[in-house]
Amino acid sequence: MDLETLTKTFPSHKLVVGEQFAQESISALKIRSVLNWSDTIFVNCDFSEAQFHLLMVSSAIFFKCDFSGARFRACDIDGSEFISCNLTCAEMLGSEVSDTTFIDCIIGGIRGPVTQESLNFYFPRYSRNLPLTSQAPYYVVTTPGELLYIFKTEDSWRIHGEHRRVIIKNGELEKAKDPYKTAVKSVARFDEQRISLLTGKEVEKQP
Repeated sequence: MDLETLTKTFPSHKLVVGEQFAQESISALKIRSVLNWSDTIFVNCDFSEAQFHLLMVSSAIFFKCDFSGARFRACDIDGSEFISCNLTCAEMLGSEVSDTTFIDCIIGGIRGPVTQESLNFYFPRYSRNLPLTSQAPYYVVTTPGELLYIFKTEDSWRIHGEHRRVIIKNGELEKAKDPYKTAVKSVARFDEQRISLLTGKEVEKQP
């Protein structure tokens, strides 16, 4: 989808292009005084490492925007779309995201929302040139110390915890340490079961 198609499809939406919000603290109070973010198309805007607090957004479209390292706290995002956006290591824990679609977005290291119900991911990528290959864009595993976000790429499992990142290459799972090995094994089995349900075929297990 391109910008011309977006603006024709949503003619009543306001258009915001190229605004810089990097490393800013963006609260509900500031939004009221600067912009109404609902029913708005944001294009090429920089929200990297921004701090969002008590933000309520509905029917917004973010097109080619940078949210890398951004944090959403106590926010409510509903009925919105993220298209070709960079969400690397963005944090949405503690925010409500519903009826929202992510298309061709980079989501490696994203934390939250924990539940993917009512969310749609199309062509998710771990990094710019590395597609995600599991049946879900990411899996969340609870351990005693932290939540683990697990991503499957073509050549490895990638695990993001609160304090570290772990890469387990294909064929090296048995060499990995716990809890990462056990978490990946559980996710891999679940992913295989989902493939079997979708295709009606048994999937060959890959260590």
